[in-house]
Amino acid sequence: MYTMSALKEIEQVNLSESEKTLIEKGWSADVANNVIISRVLYNSEGYLVDGYIAEPKSSETKRYPLILWNRGGDEKNGRLDDFLASGILGEIASWGYIVVASQYRQKDEFGGRDIGDILNILKIGMKMPAFDGENIGVEGWSRGGMMTYQLLTKLSFLKCAIVVAGLADLRSNFEKNSKLKDKFYGLFKGADEKKILEEIGKRSAVDFFESIRPEVPLLMIHGTADDKVSYQDSVQMYKKLSEYIRAELRLETIENGDHYLRKERNTVRKLRRDWFYKYLKLNK
Repeated sequence: MYTMSALKEIEQVNLSESEKTLIEKGWSADVANNVIISRVLYNSEGYLVDGYIAEPKSSETKRYPLILWNRGGDEKNGRLDDFLASGILGEIASWGYIVVASQYRQKDEFGGRDIGDILNILKIGMKMPAFDGENIGVEGWSRGGMMTYQLLTKLSFLKCAIVVAGLADLRSNFEKNSKLKDKFYGLFKGADEKKILEEIGKRSAVDFFESIRPEVPLLMIHGTADDKVSYQDSVQMYKKLSEYIRAELRLETIENGDHYLRKERNTVRKLRRDWFYKYLKLNK
């Protein structure tokens, strides 16, 4: 089906009937029955990286906008499995989009050169026959939000972006999350403090916000009770970008919402779906 040189393997996911039932209960019957999920293995800067592609079953006859989805977590923490990919990515695909998502290289750099893994799976998505050839959006959660901010400095053709519980200020979060600090510093064993501070700055959007493309509409969503990434990250970004971004900039803080916004799934779903529709479909 696909002939892109970077793509090494693709295999359709087939859930069990019990798993499909859980997808239907947790998401919807449309997600469970009208979406194709595929595991992919692709080449990225000499690494073999795995990821997922989700697409509507009608993608063989219709054309759709493309959404690049960036996961949170680090290393194995936060990785998708077939079930989660079918639910999380399948839901977005059920709205009428192709979705591509990288799991990032095994040698995790937490927003370093692994940004290339996202760019390379995006290239694969852009060559898919069902892509409409024009409309691309991006969404990132937590660490994936951090990487989404980085992408917004590199890509000029994105039509919109969504960041949910996005990590934007590593320094302030290190003060509250010692595990995050220890893991990050562990990536640079033997490096001096100057080098580490330089790497922190590369990943902290509060430092490079003026390099973010001002023409890309950006929706930020964050729960005020987030105990993993401070919601002040999004508040800071909104304040900094509000005088800089020319496109629509919106911040939705969810009162008492946790990091995963579990109790506000319907609200968050509608915000995201409406944003993508407005910028990827409404004017088509």
